[in-house]
Amino acid sequence: MNQQVSINEVIKAATQSMETDGISQAYIKQLSHTWNALTEYLSDENACFTREIGILFLKKKYGISDETTFSHLRPIDKRRKRAVLILIYCTEGKSFYRKKDYWPCCFHDPFEPVFTSFLSERKSHDYALSTINRDIYTLNHFSKFLDISETNGFADITARTFQDFMKWMSASKNLPTLKNATATLRQLAKYLFREGILEADYSSAILQVRCRKTIPSVYDQSEIKTMLNSLNKASAVGIRNHAMVLMAAQLGMRASDICGLEFENLHWEKSTVEFVTQKTGKATVLPLTADVGNAIIKYLKEVRPASSDSHVFLRMQAPYTKLNPAALHSIVTKAFRDADIVVNPGRRHGPHSLRASLATSMLKNETPLPVISEALSHSTTDTTKIYLKVDMHHLRPLALDVPDLTGVWMGGVRV
Repeated sequence: MNQQVSINEVIKAATQSMETDGISQAYIKQLSHTWNALTEYLSDENACFTREIGILFLKKKYGISDETTFSHLRPIDKRRKRAVLILIYCTEGKSFYRKKDYWPCCFHDPFEPVFTSFLSERKSHDYALSTINRDIYTLNHFSKFLDISETNGFADITARTFQDFMKWMSASKNLPTLKNATATLRQLAKYLFREGILEADYSSAILQVRCRKTIPSVYDQSEIKTMLNSLNKASAVGIRNHAMVLMAAQLGMRASDICGLEFENLHWEKSTVEFVTQKTGKATVLPLTADVGNAIIKYLKEVRPASSDSHVFLRMQAPYTKLNPAALHSIVTKAFRDADIVVNPGRRHGPHSLRASLATSMLKNETPLPVISEALSHSTTDTTKIYLKVDMHHLRPLALDVPDLTGVWMGGVRV
């Protein structure tokens, strides 16, 4: 958009862009209060709007400096600054709301069709966006390596090709990146053999990269109970947070799965939570314990916004969208801090620490400590399976009776 446009035109363009991006009308209406004040400030709907004018308006009208970060603003001032920034971004041809998408693929011939087909298969398993992007990152570099090493086609690829590529990558990449590359290459090698493109399965020839092992951060049950009690269950946000943190503490769910939980995943009649994990794509069934179920019911009945969004846990302010895992991490971290639980340097205090604590408490006494440590650190597939395994026998007695949810909003429908 040309920068020399009227404030009225900018507001119209920004509104249309936000509607296209799926931003709710309720939230756009909240922003419009600031836009109306800005129009009045300019005293003319046809007056031109620029970045400089927007910054000056915030300073004079609300005392909001351009240097002031969002973390230091009151909620209402955050909304005011965001409203003006949306208009500024619109005049500059940008979107204030960044869309998450797959990274671009840069594959060279003749490998491009096969690499693209491999990615399509990976996407069909509903792996997380971050997982697919790690695959794309590795394939982009592998394609570049094949090109500069003058590999003419798949017939020239051997076990040594994969090994040489990893040596080439190790010259400039850190251990976590190399570990991700190894995982992608192994899957690619299996795919190429399965499709008859390579005569042998070279996946076993690709040595696994081991990152530095860290001892899992584990809290005892008394600490976790104290942390849960520190959550303010008298407020709407606190009621929601309590339900989410309980799912991590009692069911061992990942933050991404809690934030991505939808109503269809809650099976009240069976007292189970059934979902596909975002990290691994594995179908998972967990018992819906009474504590967790009652906390969710309290949230649904008393404080959840009336929204058509299918996700269970939403932001308490417009736009009423699902939370991201980083938000849950902040919630758990603050709860530990409010509970005055000592968190020594190197000891993690996010949702994953609750998951590790649950796994530790549920593993049978005869399980050796080294196996437990391996399981919690995700060092191998076998130990990950041990870590992910939830003791249904111990949780089943705590299962919840089918609740009465009459009158509760669920994904835009009042049942």
